[in-house]
Amino acid sequence: MLKYKFVPHTADVRFFSYGRDMEELLANSLLAMFDTQASISAISRDVEHGLIKPKSLKIKESATSERDLLWYILQNALSELDSIGAYGYSVESVNTKSTDSGISASVKILYVDENVKYSKIYVKGVSGYTLEVTREKNKYKASVVIDI
Repeated sequence: MLKYKFVPHTADVRFFSYGRDMEELLANSLLAMFDTQASISAISRDVEHGLIKPKSLKIKESATSERDLLWYILQNALSELDSIGAYGYSVESVNTKSTDSGISASVKILYVDENVKYSKIYVKGVSGYTLEVTREKNKYKASVVIDI
């Protein structure tokens, strides 16, 4: 299954992300955002060869809808990683749970310290206005625009 694909956008970066369930959709959306900021394949390769050591970050969010949960997770990950000067490159785990008021998620992200050799584009934020989450035939799809 395709994890994500970038599609043309007039001024910012737009991608579609996919998943068999909400957990996979969250993970693949995070990967697309990370891939916008940095070369996640180069980071993964350097981690595998022991050239850099990864660290982990856990974030938790809850929302009244799947759409809002995706937005909150992406924004939280972006803010947390930016505040410590780091690039996310992998999602180790995602756990979602239905609650009385909606849905919650706990996500464990692997990251490395920022290094110019991995840099692509500086991401300012995730647009909430155009963000969509749809479900079709046991498959989730998200449309996300990232402000650069």
